[in-house]
Amino acid sequence: MGLESDRITNVLTVQDSTAPGYVDPSICLECGECISRCFLSDGYPDMNPRRVISMVVTGQKGDLIDSEFIWACTLCGRCTTDCRMGICMDEVMRDIRGLAWSEGKAPKRIAEGVAKALEFGNNAGLEADAFVDMAEWLAEETEEEMEDLPEDGLKVPFDREGAEILYIPNPREYTSNPTMFQTYLKFFTYAEADWTLSSRMFDITNWAYYLGYQDAAVTLVRNLVNEARRLGVRILLSTECGHGFKILRRDAEQWLGEPLGFEVLSVVELAHRFLKQGRLNLNADSCEGPVTYHDPCNVGRKLGIFEPPRELITAVAADFVEMWPNRKYCVCCGGGGSVGQNADLGQKRLEHARNKRDQILRTGASILATSCQNCLSQLHDLQARYDMPVKVRSVIELLVESMEA
Repeated sequence: MGLESDRITNVLTVQDSTAPGYVDPSICLECGECISRCFLSDGYPDMNPRRVISMVVTGQKGDLIDSEFIWACTLCGRCTTDCRMGICMDEVMRDIRGLAWSEGKAPKRIAEGVAKALEFGNNAGLEADAFVDMAEWLAEETEEEMEDLPEDGLKVPFDREGAEILYIPNPREYTSNPTMFQTYLKFFTYAEADWTLSSRMFDITNWAYYLGYQDAAVTLVRNLVNEARRLGVRILLSTECGHGFKILRRDAEQWLGEPLGFEVLSVVELAHRFLKQGRLNLNADSCEGPVTYHDPCNVGRKLGIFEPPRELITAVAADFVEMWPNRKYCVCCGGGGSVGQNADLGQKRLEHARNKRDQILRTGASILATSCQNCLSQLHDLQARYDMPVKVRSVIELLVESMEA
């Protein structure tokens, strides 16, 4: 299956410390700090990050790859944020998942999504013509909701060579949650952005990363990079997608062994740049009631992007309240790392996230914002499951609602 099988074997048997990206689990001090930071500790009393490391060191491969815990883990990295020995649990867990995948023990839906992404360029298995038709239809629907439009109406620019920005959406935007795609259309129009979509590559996600299927993960990255180069854009723009953005921003150059030749930005960073340039016409009082923000693990803890979303929110909300803990110590929403896509786990992801529910409720906020679509979906489901008195919004949704107000 094209796995980096040597590296996976090395991690599990502690043999070759020269392998790229290798982390020697035997250096663990067994201090237990990771246990206290793992939100899954209550749900899996017999498993925890320290227990995983112990099983790696003692070679308990079979028990590890058969454990539900490796798929319930969201790869959030909070457990080893301040690990004194530099162990990164998300990387260790991806290697273990990769071994499970190589033995046919990966969640079916995720494996099928990877196969579709490799064949069609997106995990939904949507043909290019169907995507173009869908985007154009959503643009027509969006026109009816907008008052201030360009003279020639709302157009979706496809395959424009030399555009400043290539926008890569998340498949949720043209499958389960098309109102998000419409929100971004409005944002680009209101901000008068110079942008384009690709009719070939229209999926920012990388489910192969979830599986530890590294060769496929690199292929998906390469496809996006090649498309950005083909169109000659200056910015590859990620939608509000944590892991897809993180991979392109932090990992892509190392994986490919070469500079990308363009800038990788999230749409939230672009909006923040536009805000500083005075390009956003915002209503400063558009948000009623207290607003709080959930830091996505990939965007916040792994990339350190903390202030831009907060500055955007405070530009449209008079009452911003912080969760605690926040920023790099923020508690995971419980839906990342493929957990939200893993039908085998059922509703466990919502049970495991009760600490997150309590954290949100303690803020007293009436609006809960975030900047990752995995988080957005999970928080919507949490709100419904526990009937929380909050509205869940993406940061860009708040901005667009302010622009329209």
